[in-house]
Amino acid sequence: MSLTLPSAYSSASKLSNIQENWIIQLGFFNGDAQGRGEGAWDAVLQMGGTANLLNEAVSEGETLVDVDDSSVFKSGDYIKVDNEIMKVLTAAANTLGLKRGQMGTTDTTHTNNTAIYWNNFTPIALSDTTVDDVFYHGVITNTPSVRSSINLAKSTAKTGNISLSVANFQFKGDDFSAELFLGTRKYINRNVKIYSQLNGDSTLSNCLQIYQGRLIDVSHDDDTIKLTITEQRPWDFITFPQDTATMTNQYVPISYGDFSSNSPTSLTLTKDMYPMPFLLGANGYRFISTNTVSGGSKPHYYDKNGDIFMQLTEASTSSDSFSGVDTFVVDSILKRKAIFRPSEVSGSGWDSNGNAIDTDVDSYAESSVSLEADGRDDEDTITMDFEIPQIAGKLNIVKIYTKWRWHIISSTDGSGADVYPRVTWVTSFAGTDAGQAQATGTVADVYMYSSGSMSSFDGGNDGWDGNYDVIDMLSAFEGNDNSLPPSFSMTFKVQTDYVSDDIEASIRMYDIYLEVEAQNDPDNEPSAASEAMEKLKFIYSGNDGLVHGITDILYYDNTITDIHEAHLDLLNRFTGLDSSDLANTIDGWGDLMSARSGWDIRWWEEEEIELKKILEKLQYEGCFIFRYKADGSPQYIHIPDSPSADHSLTKNDIKDFSVKHTPFSELLTKMELSYEKHPAENRYISTATKQDTTARANWNIQAKENIKQIKLDALVDNVASNFDGDPNDGFVSYYANIFGDIKIQVSGAIVNPIFYGMEVGDIVDFSSMHPTKAFGESWSGKNFIITGLTRSVGTLKFDAREI
Repeated sequence: MSLTLPSAYSSASKLSNIQENWIIQLGFFNGDAQGRGEGAWDAVLQMGGTANLLNEAVSEGETLVDVDDSSVFKSGDYIKVDNEIMKVLTAAANTLGLKRGQMGTTDTTHTNNTAIYWNNFTPIALSDTTVDDVFYHGVITNTPSVRSSINLAKSTAKTGNISLSVANFQFKGDDFSAELFLGTRKYINRNVKIYSQLNGDSTLSNCLQIYQGRLIDVSHDDDTIKLTITEQRPWDFITFPQDTATMTNQYVPISYGDFSSNSPTSLTLTKDMYPMPFLLGANGYRFISTNTVSGGSKPHYYDKNGDIFMQLTEASTSSDSFSGVDTFVVDSILKRKAIFRPSEVSGSGWDSNGNAIDTDVDSYAESSVSLEADGRDDEDTITMDFEIPQIAGKLNIVKIYTKWRWHIISSTDGSGADVYPRVTWVTSFAGTDAGQAQATGTVADVYMYSSGSMSSFDGGNDGWDGNYDVIDMLSAFEGNDNSLPPSFSMTFKVQTDYVSDDIEASIRMYDIYLEVEAQNDPDNEPSAASEAMEKLKFIYSGNDGLVHGITDILYYDNTITDIHEAHLDLLNRFTGLDSSDLANTIDGWGDLMSARSGWDIRWWEEEEIELKKILEKLQYEGCFIFRYKADGSPQYIHIPDSPSADHSLTKNDIKDFSVKHTPFSELLTKMELSYEKHPAENRYISTATKQDTTARANWNIQAKENIKQIKLDALVDNVASNFDGDPNDGFVSYYANIFGDIKIQVSGAIVNPIFYGMEVGDIVDFSSMHPTKAFGESWSGKNFIITGLTRSVGTLKFDAREI
């Protein structure tokens, strides 16, 4: 959304001669003796670091005002309470002597415990001017410019540095250079505000703030001072995680997402967990949790052979505080359990083998058998082979659960007797019979007949009552070094009871899985158990990640599950960005909340990393941009499904207008995505390939060309949407809508001051233009997003891209 444009700019559009001046406020900290508080426009703090507030209700005209701590104030300070600016005359015994209603503000009432802000700055300008009774020294000798831009491909924003050349004039009895560095006041790394003033307007409210940054460098000679100002970036020089264990300085991991656990009693295998790093061995082996857990889920052990996270069944469901952090404690036995299906299935004579181990218990693998009436006990045999992970450790439980049935296709009985088929199955590991069970049933139980045929019979109690058959296989491994073999087989044998039976039947395998419990064996293999614990760097948590700490009651203490919420929480947690009403105080947040609902995140970090790097990663994967606007307020930008123009421009508002198409090199027609980062290994769980075959054909793109490899570390849902979807359907469709075709780019310079409030991210449309068409297409119905703005005195240049 655009900057709020003062009324002076609307009225200036009717004037034939417009004079622009830039005024600069150099914020400062009023000396070391001032105590706590950044100075400039920051909140005032007490000497101990807590908020410094009014300690009474203040009446209009009252000049002696009580505060929490007067020791941080100094005569000559300016402060701001609500919208009133006051000058500090005296400060003693927690009472301030004040001159009220300064800098054009109104002397008014204030309630007890209201926050106090500094309003300390030194005023300079391009030319001498007075605004709100403050004289701005016209000592800037160059013509500065401000360049801001957004990168839609990376979802980042940038505002360039500003260089000011300033005359080294006499200021308070000394060179201005002496004021700016090594003097009582501290200017380095303090805020700087720049305003555009039209036609000498004397009130700050009628000036447009066009920049907010920090002074980072000062140099000078006898005559000139050079100031370098960088954009406001509160994440600069911040790394995280920051909380550490007091005994080891080990970081507490940061994690976001709705994580899940594996149950030792049900078939619900998941990898939706985050790693908890090892802290130390003290009353057990301790691993650091992101947060406090009470009555949650138990931690998990990762079995690399099986690529399975096995629940540590004897661990607690709650974290334990130790060394100033939350930990989960495990013992050296690490008793662990999991229920899982075989990884592969094979066998000749079967149709749809994979159905036996998929997650659909109603689908099945099937094999036909034929029994002839030429002798009693005719039989047919069929075998299915399964590959399984070789779970490490001493095995305590190994059970196989199967759900299968036999199914009569047709039967002819010449003697009038009932048909009594029998089904027997044998399970073999490593070529040795490891267990046997038999299931028998009679057709007479469900269907009586004396002759003829029966077809498509599939019901009743024919060998399966809806439950799983269970085989305890633990004894089979006593001679197999107490470890699971890589595979096993199941052999089914169907027999008849009567000479006269002719039966066509099938065996159906609906489902099969294993229950395995393993552990370390310190009693019998102490060296191996000790080595295993030394190598154990992480266990894994399925408990939810961090909750919101932001003041807004709609979010406070809620688990953070969406990617944009994690981004906001990092800003809140490490830069102090906060609001009790996010939708109305952070530009674009409300719309982004609606557009990104369900864009789930699972992400963690246990090693020190730059905050900026992760913020930009989340922006790219979440398809949004975060920036601070020219007036210093925060903003989220994303391209909506149905954009509407913030500004409608005509040829009368613009000069130097030019049109071109986007570069062919930016075209994006095929994405190969890897996502859902594995908690224990350097790889991804899911992959997808998406492409626009029409665009590839239209632009003559060959098979191996124009393929972008994308790895997403955080976003786990709304990833593999279609190229032709709405922008906010998912990651693929968002970037495909921007870069999936060659589009129009325009640039120009704004001459109408009513559009001086334009910001990057604003959406514009054009009408009554020269040229009258864009490459033969009408301007009507086309929307453009502002991707770049360059402000200088008297000029606002823009770049825009079709969306």
